Amino acid sequence: MLKLIDTFPVLTRELSQSLRNARHEALAEQIDAALIVRITFDKEANAGYIYVEPSRTLNVVETNIVGVRHGETIPVETQFWTNIDTDNFDRLVGIEILNPGLLKSELSMRAIG
Repeated sequence: MLKLIDTFPVLTRELSQSLRNARHEALAEQIDAALIVRITFDKEANAGYIYVEPSRTLNVVETNIVGVRHGETIPVETQFWTNIDTDNFDRLVGIEILNPGLLKSELSMRAIG
């Protein structure tokens, strides 16, 4: 798996800094260490989505009893108009990029699906 910081360094730095400024230190740390699972890009919407590997493995109770669901979507101020998606365990699961700008060709090239 590719590291987010190696693949999209500008995006990663901006997200990390904005999250730290907003006092979301734990999410910023997850951004810094994130591994990319897959990338999608919608040419008509000119938007991309980066799916990332959750930062920690869930235990049996969390997986089988509580279950994984969408947690929240957090708008993060960057030049790329981004939203961070978390699950109900506050793990980073994805990054939505609504104004890819410089990232458009990289997102489009690496997109699967």
